[in-house]
Amino acid sequence: MTTEPVLRHRSDLTGSEVWEGDARQVAAAMASGSCSLAILDGPYAMQKAVWDRMKVTDLPEWYRPHLEDVDRVCGPSASLYLWNTAEGWAAVHPVILSMGWTFRALVVWDKKNTAASMAWKKTNRWPVTHEVCGYYVRGGPMFSATYPRSVWSLAVQGWADERVHTGVVRPGAKNQDGVSCMVSESLHPCQKPILFAERMIRASTRPGEFVWAPFGGTLREAVAAERIARADPEEARRVITAELNQDGVDYIGPALRQMQGLGTRRVDPRQALLFGAPASTGGA
Repeated sequence: MTTEPVLRHRSDLTGSEVWEGDARQVAAAMASGSCSLAILDGPYAMQKAVWDRMKVTDLPEWYRPHLEDVDRVCGPSASLYLWNTAEGWAAVHPVILSMGWTFRALVVWDKKNTAASMAWKKTNRWPVTHEVCGYYVRGGPMFSATYPRSVWSLAVQGWADERVHTGVVRPGAKNQDGVSCMVSESLHPCQKPILFAERMIRASTRPGEFVWAPFGGTLREAVAAERIARADPEEARRVITAELNQDGVDYIGPALRQMQGLGTRRVDPRQALLFGAPASTGGA
C-alpha cells in the first residue's frame, strides 16, 4: 500500500505561494480558471537527475496529466510557456495543440556556453548551446511587448551570480592548458535566469493575476514575482508553485533565502532595496 506524499506549505510571501510536494495535489486544490498564465519547466529526459530519467518518447504521456491540470486551472483567455530541449519540446508540442492551445512562437535561449564548458576538444557532434520555450495562447490573453525579441541571452557572469549553489567547490572543465577550473556546485542542474521568468510574467499577465508554475525547482518564477512585487507593489502578480524535492535535496530552502536577499555569491548593492530585510518564510 502506497502513501500519498504529504504537502508542506513552505512560504506565503508578497508575490508567491510555495508548496513542497506533488504539483498535482496542489493543482487539485486550485480553483478552476483561477490563473492566466502557466510556466512549465519539468523533465527534459537528459538523465541529469532522478526526476529526469526517462526517454524523450515518454515525455508526451508524462506531461499529459500536468497539462490537463493547466487546462483546468487556467481561464478561457490564458498563456502557456513550455521549456525544454528542442527535441523534448517537439515531442510534447502535439499534446498541447490537441488540448486547444494555439502555438504562437518558439523562444530560444542562447546560453553563451564557453568552449571549455562544452569540452569542445572531445566532442563528436555539434554542441547544444541553447534551450527553447514554446509559447501558446487560448482565447484573447494580454501580451505586453516588454521584450519582443525571440532569442534571449544573458551574460555568463550575471547568470552565474544569481544561480543557487550548494556551497561545495569542485574541479570543473579544463582550460586550454589542461588545468581544471574550480567551480561552485550548482544546487539544481536546470536553473533559468530569473530575468526570463520576469519577462514571461510581465508580458503575459496583468497586476493581480495568478501564475501556475508546477515544477518549482529553485523557484525562478517565485523569485521573479517577489522581485516585481517588492520593487513596485502595484505591479504585483501571484505565483503559485510546487517542488517535489524528489531526489532528497531541499531546493526550496536556499531559494527562499535568495528571495530574502541572502545566498547569492555576489551581492548587488540594490538588493537591500529590492528584497528588504530577511523575514520569516513560514516554514523550514
